[in-house]
Amino acid sequence: MSEEKKLRKKPLEEMDVIDNFLFTEIASSEEDGEEVCGLILSRVLKRRLGSVRLVGQRTFPGVSEDTHGIRLDAYVTEETENEGGGTDLTIYDVEPDRKVAHRESLPKRSRYYGGLIDVHLLESGSKYDRLPEMVLIFILSYDPFGAGAMRYEARSSFVTHPEIEYNDGVRRIYLYTDGKISENADEGELRLQELLRYIGHSVRENAVDEDLERLDEIVRKTKKRKEVGVRYMKSWEIEQELLEEGRAEGLEVGREEGREEGREQQRMEDAETISGYQNQIATMQTEMASMQTEMASMQTELEALRARVNL
Repeated sequence: MSEEKKLRKKPLEEMDVIDNFLFTEIASSEEDGEEVCGLILSRVLKRRLGSVRLVGQRTFPGVSEDTHGIRLDAYVTEETENEGGGTDLTIYDVEPDRKVAHRESLPKRSRYYGGLIDVHLLESGSKYDRLPEMVLIFILSYDPFGAGAMRYEARSSFVTHPEIEYNDGVRRIYLYTDGKISENADEGELRLQELLRYIGHSVRENAVDEDLERLDEIVRKTKKRKEVGVRYMKSWEIEQELLEEGRAEGLEVGREEGREEGREQQRMEDAETISGYQNQIATMQTEMASMQTEMASMQTELEALRARVNL
């Protein structure tokens, strides 16, 4: 591995919570995962949560072997009591993302995530109203829709009759860590802004309240764990190996494309040669037909001459 490539590696101690590796390590921790995700959700939703259960790195396979599966960074379920004395279930998916290249595909990515989660939630024979509420939350280091806002929320609605509520149970929330809030923002928005600032830039000076100080403590503890450091080194090595394999495959594809271009050029040249030969043959066949006509005429004249001589 070259020195140039080594310099591109972000040290674990400099990682922010929004970095996928660090977030995954925290969310997968039996000791701290639920506490951290609970803090994030409570500030996003501006309320205390009910009974919460977290599954870090939850995977959902595609509906067939040929379709795309998904891996969720933090899959959270919440049970709350309803007015009838029963419980209502809400599903949350929390996805941090630094990759600006994902911006254009975000809406369809959230569409696919929600659809595939639903497929695995509804058992055969169950009614559609059994589907739980779902909230998809993307925490982003880039502005997803260009308005400079801290928070964007999308829900399904009627276009023709906006005054009529259309509730399919799905909310999509996009949070920009460096986004702006309005001048008259309430305390909940201010607290969410502080959380997002820490998630995007996880340094001690951004831990401005007790909850964020606790989050900062968990982040520092996670970074110091020996097994986390080992996993990070292994993940980096695997990433580099895949990168090298991709480059090698790209070179081979390039070579094959070059060979294919050469073959295509040869095919074009061969086609031109064949066409030339066909034209030449057609010309020769025309000339031969003309010669055969002349030969037939000469044969007729010869036979007439012989007839006169014999007389």
